[in-house]
Amino acid sequence: MTSLELGNLIRGRLTAAGLGQYLDEAREQYLEFPDGFFAEVVLTDGSRLSEAQRIVKSLEEELRKQGVELDPIVRARWELVEVRKAGLAPGPANGRRFVATLRSGSRILEVTVDMPGLAWASARAAFRAGGLGAFGTDEDTALKEIVGVFLRSELSLGGESYWDPILYPERTLDENALQYVTMHAAA
Repeated sequence: MTSLELGNLIRGRLTAAGLGQYLDEAREQYLEFPDGFFAEVVLTDGSRLSEAQRIVKSLEEELRKQGVELDPIVRARWELVEVRKAGLAPGPANGRRFVATLRSGSRILEVTVDMPGLAWASARAAFRAGGLGAFGTDEDTALKEIVGVFLRSELSLGGESYWDPILYPERTLDENALQYVTMHAAA
C-alpha cells in the first residue's frame, strides 16, 4: 500500500458513509514512514467528527490485523466567530479572560483564553505607547483582536501540532505568545 492508496481508501470509506462532502482535501495528509502510515483527515463540519473518527478507527484496526500500522488524526477545521472579554483570569496578578466562539460547519464551540497579568500589562502598555494601533483604535478592540490573531494562529496548525478545541477548550496567551502574535501581525 502507498500513501496515495491509503488516502483513496480513507476518502472512499468516508464518502460511502455520507461524509465525503465534509472532507477538506486541501488540508489532508497521507504520509508513508518505514514503520507505517500517518493520516490527517480534516472535516469542514465538527458535528461529523465522532462519526468520521469511528470509521477511521475501524480502518486502523483492520489495517493493523493486516500488519499495516496507521497513526491517524481526524480533526475539524474551525473558524473564529467572535472574541469577548470575560473578566479576570484565575490566579494572581490580575490577568484577563476572554471567551471566543468557534464554528465548524454546524458545530459551535466556546473556548477560553487567559492572558496572565504580565502579558495583560505588556499588551496594555504597548497599546498606550502606540505599538498596537494595527489591532484597533481602542484598547478593548485591540486586545480582543490580539486574542483573535492568537486563536487563528493556533487553529491554523495541522499534523501532530494541531490544537483540538473540543478536547482542550482553554488556552493561555502568555508574554511569549503575545510577542509572537504582535511581531507577526506587524510583519
